[in-house]
Parts: sequence; C-alpha cells; structure tokens
Amino acid sequence: MATIEQRHRPTVTDMARDVQLAEVLARLPGEERAQACRERLRDYIQLLADPAQTQVRCMPASRARDVAEQSIRYARRLPADGRHGDPGACLALLAGAVRHLMQYAGTPR
Repeated sequence: MATIEQRHRPTVTDMARDVQLAEVLARLPGEERAQACRERLRDYIQLLADPAQTQVRCMPASRARDVAEQSIRYARRLPADGRHGDPGACLALLAGAVRHLMQYAGTPR
C-alpha cells in the first residue's frame, strides 16, 4: 500500500470534503463506497497528528490542553482500532478525529 507521501498530498479542502462525505456515508449502506473514504481519513490522521501535537504543546497548561492531548492520542490509535465493528460508526469516528486534528493543527476549514 502506498504511503500518503507517495500519493498526491491532500489539501485542507480535500480533508474537509472527505469529513463531510464520511458523515453522509456513515448513515448509508454500501461498504465499498465507504472503504475508500475510510482509508483517506486514516491517511489524514497520520498526516495531521504530528502538526496537531506540535500546536497543542504550545498551549498553556490547562484542561483544554489536556483534552486536546487526549484527543490526539485517541486519534492516533483509531486507524488501527477502527477496522472492526460497525463500519458506519467507524467512519463517523474517523471523520470526527480528522475534524479535531485539523482544528488542533490550525488548518482552516
């Protein structure tokens, strides 16, 4: 499987579009359509996790920082953990994780 660096580098618009698509696909039947979106969301998590962590480390110590750090740790585990169970729920969780990482990384939406 090609890494995200070997494929085209996604833009913020690509990521936001796929988050919206995932939210729609999560409510619909059709596993094959959702699979490609799920894989892109997993790639985005890998792409965004380090920049998000860098930004969060610059936040002053607070409850907000603790929540952000916990969200990033959860997002890093989600691609591996989310391969089992309800595909729609997995898609929704991946979309939410990408949305949060985009916010923490400071990417415009």
